[in-house]
This record gives sequence, structure tokens and C-alpha cells, in this order.
Amino acid sequence: MKRILYFSFLLVGLLATSCSDDDAPLPDNSVNFSASELGIGETEASKSFTINIDRKADAALTIALTATPKGISYGTDYTTTPVATDNKLTVTIPAGETSATVEVKKVAALFDGDETIDFEITTANGGIVLGDKKTLKLTFSTIVSTGSSLTLNGGEGGSKAVNSVFVDFSGNEQTSVARKSWNFGFSTGSDFGVILNNTTASTAIEATNQSLDVKISAADSAAYVSKLVIGGDSGGGFTIVDDVLGDLSKSVIKEGKVYIVSLGDAQPPLYKIKVSQKDANTYTIQYAKSNEATVKSLDVAKNTAYNFVYASITENKVVPVAPEKAKWDIEWTSTMYKTGTTPYIFADFVYINGKEGVTAVEVLGDKEAYNAFNSTGLSSLQFSADIDVIGSKWRAGGGPSSSPVVKADRFYVVKDAAGNVYKLQFVSLGDQRGYPQIKYVLVK
Repeated sequence: MKRILYFSFLLVGLLATSCSDDDAPLPDNSVNFSASELGIGETEASKSFTINIDRKADAALTIALTATPKGISYGTDYTTTPVATDNKLTVTIPAGETSATVEVKKVAALFDGDETIDFEITTANGGIVLGDKKTLKLTFSTIVSTGSSLTLNGGEGGSKAVNSVFVDFSGNEQTSVARKSWNFGFSTGSDFGVILNNTTASTAIEATNQSLDVKISAADSAAYVSKLVIGGDSGGGFTIVDDVLGDLSKSVIKEGKVYIVSLGDAQPPLYKIKVSQKDANTYTIQYAKSNEATVKSLDVAKNTAYNFVYASITENKVVPVAPEKAKWDIEWTSTMYKTGTTPYIFADFVYINGKEGVTAVEVLGDKEAYNAFNSTGLSSLQFSADIDVIGSKWRAGGGPSSSPVVKADRFYVVKDAAGNVYKLQFVSLGDQRGYPQIKYVLVK
């Protein structure tokens, strides 16, 4: 009888604890600007920024802003979307979303460079509280940020967050792009260069039949699928993926050949594709679904302001992905990388823009060491242009039975292409996976 009573009390206690955990209040859902300071350069026609909440709301939210211009006038020199009335804007974050965008457009042709607009979040409904980053200064000239903190907008999906995020430290800007929004990247250099979408783990293999307009049978498609699976028994290993360090000479796609391509991330069907150079400044990609004979074609013009021009064959169009090549320093993303001698998909991977002169180095030291680090410590550092110099080394753990954690015993020093040096700290993986928090400070 005593044993029965003991287990009864134990069960009640466990149920009470479970209910207590389920009913624990969530932390405040706060609203913040994406940055505290931004600049709109001389060659830029507009500048956009986002207003973010920590987690999705069940209903649409209304956020009120004030705009205080200095040296310029609304309508004459600039406009905004949404429209401002008496220097006040109302922004709506739709239900189920975590952000909304404000765009400032130039109207006047010339600016002195000292004009500014001070934006402030004044109210928010739905129980949203104002966060620490409730003001933003927009300067009508290029800025060199002295540092900031950012919550990267990786989006939903947890360890398979839907977005890649590019960060420009000096401009205080992040650019989020859906990983599935593109299928191929086309190099803007003088040589032929085409990349698969490594962020969706896209794979490709040369087709046995080099005719695009020939349907592939179900049996042959199944055989191709088995060869295109990462880590599969009959898969091709590194032969079916692009070079994980970005060497274009080792990319799968070669000019004029037909390939069978898996778009990755469970995006059926397979495609047949062939890429050729129409002229020195234009690629042509021809493609068809594996079980179809109708061939489509898309011309992709080079734009040397970018490292790559990207295209979606599911949408039959060129799509924006990475910012201009001089306007990003690091990229946070899920990506195809390697473990030992095997291709492997990594979450929370960080690339640097080494192709455009960005370099970085890992420094061992805790939070106090990060805070104390200054320009006197630069002379002893050996910077690297390897695009994976940060990689996944900033976090530990992660897998079927464990959650990743930020390594608190290291930080990074990043030198951008203009020579600005920032110390970079990964603060956390975020309250919600897919929204990591970083902090960076100008050192030199």
C-alpha cells in the first residue's frame, strides 16, 4: 500500500512539473530595427531596412514609426514605402511573419552627404514590447560602421533554416535570401564557370544520353537518383558536388555537356541541363524535366558588379541572391561541405568573401578577451582568405542526440576588402534556431 501511494504521489508530481513547464510564460516578444545605423551611397537609388519581431505572431501587427529628416524634405528629396504622412509611418507585420520592410527612395539627384533621417519605433500593438534597437539613423552617404549587434534572419526550419544570410559589417546590413530561390550560379569572370546550389545540396552527373529532348525512363531515372544521393551506397561522393572550397575549375558542370541534376532539398523531379556560352558576356542554359521532351532556354547575362549571376530553372528567370561582390563580408547558411572524405551537409556554416579580398582569423579567448582585444593585437595575427576559415568552428555539438552550442572560447577577426578590421563574436544560436546573434566592433 505504501508503495502504491509513493508511486501515486510521484506521478502527480511529474504531471505537475510537466504542466508547469508547458505553462511557463514565453519571454517578451520585442520589436527592433535590423540595424541602428545605415548609409545610402551616392550610387544607390534606395535603401531598405527591416523591422523585426522575435517570433511569429498569431495576428497581424501594426508598428508605428516617426521619421525626423535633417537637411532634406519628404516628397522633394526622398519618399518612403509605406508612405509617410506628417513624418509618421505605419508598418504592418503580417500574421505568421517576423518582419516587414521599409524602403527609402531618393527623389533628388544630388545630396551633400550630411543629410539624415532618424527613424524611431514609437508603438506596437499585440503585446509587442519595444526592444533595444528602436532607433535607426539613415545617412545619405556611405558609412563605415563602428560596430553593431545583429540577429541574422535565417528564417524558419530550425537546423534547415530556409534562408542564407549575407552580412556587410561596414554597412551594418544583412541580406536574406531563400535557399531554394535559385538553382545555378554563373560566374561573371572571363572564364566559363557554373555552380550548383550548394545550399540545397544540389548534385549532378553527366548524362548517358547527351540529347536534351529524349525522355528518361522511370527505371533510368531511379538509377540516376541512386547515384545522385549524398552518402548513398551507389552515390558519386565528391564527383557529384561542386568543390566545397569554391574552386570553379573543379565544378561539376562543364560547357556543352548534358547533365542530370537533382535540385536538392527534396525538390523533384530530376532535370536535364546543358550550359553554353552564347557570347563572351552571356550564358545560355537549356533544360527540361527528366521525363519530358520539351526543352526550355534561358539567357543569363554577366554583371561584373557581382561574383555570380543566379538563375532559377523552376521559374525560368534570373533571380537576385548575393549582394554586389564588394558589399558583403560573410555568409551564414546551410551548405554542402565535408566530413573526412565524404560530402556532408552542414547547418550554421559561415563563409567569408575571400574571392573579393576579405580575410579572417580565429582567436582563442573568452568574452573578456574579446572585449579587451584592440588594434595592438593585430600584428601577431595570420589572416587567411580561405572561404571556410570560420566554417562551423564557431559552434560545437549538433546531431541526432544533441543541440549545437556556441563555443565561448573563441572569436574571429575579419578584415574587409577596404581594409576595415572588425572583431566578430557569435553570441548565441538565437532564441529560435535559424536566428543566430552576432556582435562585431571596428578595431581599425
